[in-house]
Amino acid sequence: MPDFNCRVSTPEGEVFWKAMTAADESTLRRELESQDLLLLDVHNSSAFLRQIGRALRFKKAVSSREFLFFNQELRALVRAGLPIVPSLDILLERRKNRVFRRTLIDVRDRVKSGEALSDAFAAQGDMFPKLYAASLASGERSGELASVLERFVAYTRKLLAVRRKVVSALVYPLILVTLSIVLIGLMVFFIIPAFKEFLDDFGTEMPLITKMLVGFSMACRNHWEIILIATVAGVVGTLTYSKSAAGRVTLDRLQLKIPLIGSVAQNYAQNRFTRTLGTLQAGGIPLVTSLDLAARAVGNAVFETALLGVAERVREGGSLWESLDDTGLMSDLTIQMIKVGESTGALDEMLQNASDFTDEEIDAKLTRLVTMIEPMMLVFMAIVVATMLLSVYLPLLQAYGQQV
Repeated sequence: MPDFNCRVSTPEGEVFWKAMTAADESTLRRELESQDLLLLDVHNSSAFLRQIGRALRFKKAVSSREFLFFNQELRALVRAGLPIVPSLDILLERRKNRVFRRTLIDVRDRVKSGEALSDAFAAQGDMFPKLYAASLASGERSGELASVLERFVAYTRKLLAVRRKVVSALVYPLILVTLSIVLIGLMVFFIIPAFKEFLDDFGTEMPLITKMLVGFSMACRNHWEIILIATVAGVVGTLTYSKSAAGRVTLDRLQLKIPLIGSVAQNYAQNRFTRTLGTLQAGGIPLVTSLDLAARAVGNAVFETALLGVAERVREGGSLWESLDDTGLMSDLTIQMIKVGESTGALDEMLQNASDFTDEEIDAKLTRLVTMIEPMMLVFMAIVVATMLLSVYLPLLQAYGQQV
């Protein structure tokens, strides 16, 4: 069925664009009317543009930080004894993100019509984590919704803290890489071509290293359109490939094998799994269901595939620690902690301890990573700059030597 980009309006007068799939335009109008939306304009999106849009769009329209603030406020209102619908009405007044606001309106309307809060959030698809709806469901069954929200807030804070550490550690190396690219670009597209004209006027013979650099520079300058198109096509192609199942597995496996960075990525994925599983277990969710949700929340396709296999083995009666040990993805200490927790009935506590220990491991590895990357990048920049300067000044030195 064809895809349509629709400009629609709500009964309150809010106008926005919405992607829809329907057999034809008349069917599309009926579907929108059933959702109480008025169709203002419609465009049939081509397959090519749809593929590019799918590759470039963000996974979520609601940031983790914004969702964390929302749950902090919801927890406070629920703990104060306010019913869910009035709580959602209050929270809606403070939402500035239009996508988040429309989603919460739908959640509120579903709850008003009799749906459970967990079902209303689950109906939003990939907008929110699957484990969030599962946690809400456990809180609704036990009557401890405020406690569940408190655990989810603590869980999100921990994950955001680890993510901030990883991002902060990589900022300086990224700045060095960016400066290197800018410097090389200036030399290749502006300085070297101008220097070539000077050498041609000077009439001196260029050495081999200068000829190679000038040839590369002129090729880039004369064919910059091809380079730009190839770069854009490569980026779009890579993003499109990374959205496919095979692409995710290939790229995530490659990420785990990168020297220095791979071990940090593995610890980060392990940390997300153990912390998510511990949070779900503390909420009273069955182990197999928790494993399935935690595997899908890891964010690494290699881990996800292996951990879904672990969930299947546990479903068939296998022990958790042995199944995890067979994947080869978990550290020995984490396996030992899970084994102790499984045998003593304190699995959620041991998983949280394992997660805290992995946090410390990530900190230590990030410190070592930055300590090693900074001098490597500086040496790389020095080599690049020295090579270009040598290529520029060597012909001048040779010409001066000939005159003397």
